[in-house]
Amino acid sequence: MHGFWSETNWRLDGDALLMPNGWRLPLRDVLQWRDDLMQGRHDLGGRWSGWRVRQQWLIAPGGSVRQHRIAEHVMRQHIRTADWDRQELGRRQLTLF
Repeated sequence: MHGFWSETNWRLDGDALLMPNGWRLPLRDVLQWRDDLMQGRHDLGGRWSGWRVRQQWLIAPGGSVRQHRIAEHVMRQHIRTADWDRQELGRRQLTLF
C-alpha cells in the first residue's frame, strides 16, 4: 500500500523524505510539527484561519497568550452547555400523545 514506509515507497534524500507521489517533505518540517505537538502549539486553517492553539489557550487572530484568548476549560463548558441546550430543546419538542 502507498504511504507505508518501505524502501520502494519512501526514500530519504539528504534533508528530506521523498513520498511515493513524488512530493518532498523536508525533515525540518517534520521536526517542527513534532516540536509543536510536544509544546501544545497548532495553527488552525480553513474557516478558523488565523486562530492558534498554544498550550491550553485558543487565541483569536491578532491576539496573544496574554489577551484575546479562550481557556480550554471555558471552551469545554461552552460545548457542554450548547449540548445541554440542544438536548433540552429536543426533549421539549417531543410529543407524548
